Amino acid sequence: MTLPRVVSLAPSGTDIVAAMGLGRALVGVSHACDHPVARGLPVVTSSPLAEAELSAGEIDARVRSAVAGGEALYRTDADLLASLAPDVVLGQELCDVCAPTGSDAAEALPAGADLVLLSGGSLAGLEDDLAAVGAALGVDDRAEQQIAAVRSAHEHVSERVAGLDRPSVLTLEWGDPPFLGGHWVPELVEVAGGRNVLSQAGQPSRRSSWEEIAAADPDTVVFMPCGYGIEQAAAEARELGARADVAGLRAVRSGRFWATDAARLFSRLTPAVVTAAPVLASLLHPGGFPPVGPRRARQITP
Repeated sequence: MTLPRVVSLAPSGTDIVAAMGLGRALVGVSHACDHPVARGLPVVTSSPLAEAELSAGEIDARVRSAVAGGEALYRTDADLLASLAPDVVLGQELCDVCAPTGSDAAEALPAGADLVLLSGGSLAGLEDDLAAVGAALGVDDRAEQQIAAVRSAHEHVSERVAGLDRPSVLTLEWGDPPFLGGHWVPELVEVAGGRNVLSQAGQPSRRSSWEEIAAADPDTVVFMPCGYGIEQAAAEARELGARADVAGLRAVRSGRFWATDAARLFSRLTPAVVTAAPVLASLLHPGGFPPVGPRRARQITP
């Protein structure tokens, strides 16, 4: 089988290609692609946000300033991209602050390359993205296998939580300022046997306040800061716990506050959501699912 040459400008694209068993087709990746198949490959994007050590509040301020001033958050090395002679370039058009946008990718697209933009904002959208990548790479059968695997895994979790009490769950995709989990995250909460509060499935993450969050009085708070691994998420969650406690957030005071490996589980719409749902289910229904290891989630106590 002759594989097309693929450059991925977004971590989700790299993860999807790898999930289909086609990592060897990749010839270039973005600076944020952290899947093992990306190691050693040419890096075609960069970002000033990734070049400095900034706190969550500083990152938010830099992003807002850049957006207001029309400043690009990401740079694509068009010359390097062209030299890689890709047949397919994978980009995204879901989030303007997570990776180069569709228009950025189109502007840098080499002659003769096909551009596939991942835009899924829901679990159904994941199926569309998988199908699009499968078609572009000539592996429709592998895409269908991934789609079937995701459906089956979620059905299995849903069946196991059927009939159980559904605790109210608030998800945080950012801590300073607090942003509520959006897009597919509320769907995952429902699959895992929870009742999502304050945010809507299929809608972007939105800014909130500790006062609003405390007033909602969720049974459980799950911290999943966009792009953060478990160590960084846990460190920030410990600081946030003090603010949330001052605000009177009952879930924090009672130890139902969790930090998670967001980058691997929640930040990207990829087949990894088959792991995310049982992780959430274990946090919400202890005893009903295998305990979650510290590499995936950690309880944050006052």
